[in-house]
Amino acid sequence: SASPTPVLLPGERAELAFKSGRDTVLITDKRLILIDVKGITGKRVEFLTVLWSSISGFAVETAGSTFLDGDSELKLYTNIIALPHFYQDLRKAQADLFAVQTAIANKLLGKDAAPLKDVDRRTGHIDPKTSWIGRGNARPLDADEMDRVFHASPPILQGGERCEMAFKGRRDVVMFTTKRIVAVDTKGLTGNRIEYLSVPWASVVAFSVESAGSGLDLDAEAKIWTDMMFHPGNGDDDPPQPYRSYLDFDFNKKLVNTFAIKRYLSVRCLGADKPNVQIKPSMLMISAPDKGMESFISKIGGDQRAIDVTELNQLLHGQQQMLLDDENIIMAFKAGRDTTAFTNARVLIIDVEGFSGKRVQFTSVPYAKIISFSAESAGDWDRDSELKLYTRNLWNLQKVKLDFRKGKADIVVIQKLLSAMVLGNLKDAANYLQSAGAPPPGTQKPQMSSLTAWLTSNTVKEDAAAIDEQLRMELPVLLSDEHCQKVYRSGRDLYVYTNKRLLLIDVQGLRGKKVDYLTVPFPAITGFAVETAGHMDRDAEVYIHTDVPAKEVIQQDILVKRGDVMEMHEFFTEKLMF
Repeated sequence: SASPTPVLLPGERAELAFKSGRDTVLITDKRLILIDVKGITGKRVEFLTVLWSSISGFAVETAGSTFLDGDSELKLYTNIIALPHFYQDLRKAQADLFAVQTAIANKLLGKDAAPLKDVDRRTGHIDPKTSWIGRGNARPLDADEMDRVFHASPPILQGGERCEMAFKGRRDVVMFTTKRIVAVDTKGLTGNRIEYLSVPWASVVAFSVESAGSGLDLDAEAKIWTDMMFHPGNGDDDPPQPYRSYLDFDFNKKLVNTFAIKRYLSVRCLGADKPNVQIKPSMLMISAPDKGMESFISKIGGDQRAIDVTELNQLLHGQQQMLLDDENIIMAFKAGRDTTAFTNARVLIIDVEGFSGKRVQFTSVPYAKIISFSAESAGDWDRDSELKLYTRNLWNLQKVKLDFRKGKADIVVIQKLLSAMVLGNLKDAANYLQSAGAPPPGTQKPQMSSLTAWLTSNTVKEDAAAIDEQLRMELPVLLSDEHCQKVYRSGRDLYVYTNKRLLLIDVQGLRGKKVDYLTVPFPAITGFAVETAGHMDRDAEVYIHTDVPAKEVIQQDILVKRGDVMEMHEFFTEKLMF
């Protein structure tokens, strides 16, 4: 008989294996392999590989106290839409649950990180226990004591991992460590069944801290958005649920310093590389607040206007303690009581709630977690231009939409800032943005009408060098070290391929004054396909698969007489595979 086909690669090592009936779970140093034996004869076998890079979080759950609840459980959460999670039961007497937890942690958490300085670890703090007044909202714990406990029994933390902040509600505990968020959920009447959920900091897409309001509003809140898949649901009886794509924690406002939590999450999630970026106020269209009916319409419509960042910088560095020491606001916009600030590390959305305005939500979206964005200029009959930010969170933060008042915010400058920050041009960001929105020396200020005339002209050839010049002279949207490599036209729209991104320029409306600029960086493109034209076809097609929500597939038609579709195959092969 033929010898069995090897499953593991040369040099790949199996570290742990579990068997349930005929099926097997194999943990190697490179991946997770799920072996599913099917059919009566068992000759049909599926080998499913899940790369460690696709696993965004994990949990282990101890067994309960009754014979009917005698299995512990391993839970893995992925960023794969078709495989959002995987559960494996483990016999209590035949598998070391915490050894499994350690093996998974070693694969996902990476190298040791140094503990943060100036973190109040509440050393020596005596737990006041829960009270009726706090209604079980989390209270602070001694982080050093929690560090000792969770290194010993149960051994959840790695050897070089440190607990930096810890909180406890009625029975549940949440810890912020140097590597992850650990949520300890005690279940059942006896409390013997306990789930230990781990969310690595690398899986956090965005975060928000909301201060408590006045009166009977006793809790502050922290919200965490991750890149894990949500539960899509199945009909009315099984509605969609955020699952592990969104976590929230309530804190007792009288016992927990929410400013300290805001600052801690900022340091952990924003990273160390922050360019010193400033933009001249003359480029930002700063204007006085609206009055009368204009003010009312702006408030209810959420149309933001540019404001001077000086006072806001001082406020968020001082009283609110929101910004980090090496962080500064580059531009800011205000609508009613709410503010959006673009710093050198994140997009910060400040939402003031309630009549008193004491409940304020600070939502942070780091530039590193923005996978795509689009800037849309206002048309003839529009009051506002529009910015859309796309993240890897698939629950309710997959798209962040911001409106800006026409004539009171320069959407081109905003687009250029995001280009500099998202496309990885941080070293050149400061110098590049000094001239953001300004035409090259010796040219006139660009007008949208002249750009539209160029875009709608049927006589313009798809010449990359010519369009590169137009995108610098007419309406400068390219980075200083960016250049066009291939350009294709489809009607009035352009597909511009640069050395950094796909820039899709979509001209809308009868007069074409409304133009949307969608940026898809090459790292967000996950695959591609080309389809040659048939015997009776005029067009060949390119299909671009992305991580961008609502833009999962971008289709481009190429006229057979105007381009060779196989050139795009070669282009994507070189960009994405080498």
